[in-house]
Amino acid sequence: MKKIFTYKYIGVFLFVITLSACNSFLDELPDNRTEIDSAEKIQELLVSAYPDGLYMGIAEAMSDNVADKITINDINRVNDRAYHWEDNLDITRDTPTFYWNAVYKAIASANQALESVTLLENKTNLDYLRGEALVARAYGHFMLAMLWCKAYNPATASSDMGLPYVTIAEKKVFGNYKRISLQEYYALIQKDLEEGIPLIDNNKYKQPKFHFTKEAAHGFATRFYLMKGDWNKVIEHANEVFSTTNASQFLRDINAFKPLTYAQKETNYASSSERANLLIVGASSLYGRSSLYVPKYGMTAEIQNKLYSSSFHPQGLSWSYSIYGQDGYLNLPKCIEYFKYTNLAAKEGYPYAMMTLLSTDEVFLNRIEANIMLGNYSEALSDLNTYLPLKTLTTMTPLTENNIDTKYTGKGVDFNPNYTLDDKQRVWLQCVIDLRQVEFYHEGIRWFDNKRLGMKITHTSSRGTFELTKDDPRRELQIPQDAISNGIIQNPR
Repeated sequence: MKKIFTYKYIGVFLFVITLSACNSFLDELPDNRTEIDSAEKIQELLVSAYPDGLYMGIAEAMSDNVADKITINDINRVNDRAYHWEDNLDITRDTPTFYWNAVYKAIASANQALESVTLLENKTNLDYLRGEALVARAYGHFMLAMLWCKAYNPATASSDMGLPYVTIAEKKVFGNYKRISLQEYYALIQKDLEEGIPLIDNNKYKQPKFHFTKEAAHGFATRFYLMKGDWNKVIEHANEVFSTTNASQFLRDINAFKPLTYAQKETNYASSSERANLLIVGASSLYGRSSLYVPKYGMTAEIQNKLYSSSFHPQGLSWSYSIYGQDGYLNLPKCIEYFKYTNLAAKEGYPYAMMTLLSTDEVFLNRIEANIMLGNYSEALSDLNTYLPLKTLTTMTPLTENNIDTKYTGKGVDFNPNYTLDDKQRVWLQCVIDLRQVEFYHEGIRWFDNKRLGMKITHTSSRGTFELTKDDPRRELQIPQDAISNGIIQNPR
């Protein structure tokens, strides 16, 4: 869904960050900016306010979702370095640097849109464009924090390092960017988010699933506040996504997916017609071709048998999820690749992958977790009984507190978040975190859960056994080399 037109406006910011400047390119920028003189052009610019890159391959490989596929010998550098929590200086697709650049390019587009709205707003009401740009800017900065900053801890956020929070459209090369505290950084995300959501107008979108609708923005807010530990805010924003008491009509029905072919499931999962998708993206990536299931470190038969067997279900029932592939290539069909031609005659172009960035299932599980943290167990149980039948192959009787206590008592001991948990919260939280692991496999969310819950991770390979503890600085990706060269403080090692 990206348009080549938009790259004219965002190049300078990327080059400020990465020191990849091209003088002839930069010379064109002032003239090109004057062309953004209508609401239609701002709206087109905002198409590029969503990152043209994916983080899922990196996040999955760093998490406890993966293990060594002993029989696979091909080494994918991105996969290998992420699995061993080693710094990766490569700049190709699906690397940390590629995603960093993609996000800051998206932020640059959002900032240019905001500047253009300010210049034009005396002529017409452009609040809906301002709203989308603010939320897109908040999302970009937040996703960077999820990968390059520590998990949010109110006790240390004022001294923990955030990143540069960029709020102006670039007018010169090599702007002076400094890392601010994580507390300041999160406050700016929250400011953009809270200011932007009320301004969004769903009626302005021709393809709403590719943009921050009100529902998508509220969904993003639940992820943000879950990371902050603001449970009431999680519930408040989740309730805005589910406009009726019958939330099941908004969730992904895995039972309905069951009879479909692999190709149909792959196409439908990140489709704009799928009711559970709040925000989807077509991004430059090889994740839909081979990065999802081919790399040496991924889903093994042992992981499959653990997560997708009846023993992992809260009631010991069969899941409706379908796993495909031989041992060594096991996967769930969630990501499909398309090819975008830049020169049709010469057959030149690049691959891009369709992926879900935000879903109602995540929002719903966020709400369940928030209710658990607030001690609202009856509300959490009610939501679990709405959610589970859509993922369970056989007819199930309602889940009870006794089911949860029996299944998960003594569990939850691996959680070490930046807030206290009592024994009951640990038990119930284990249930929800297990459901998240099953639901979002391949989507990178498990790494975010590992990180925010302070979970120790152990990876084993032919090189040995490696552990990543809660306070290990390798939990934060290293700042790209060009950004370090440009004065951005690197993460400790």
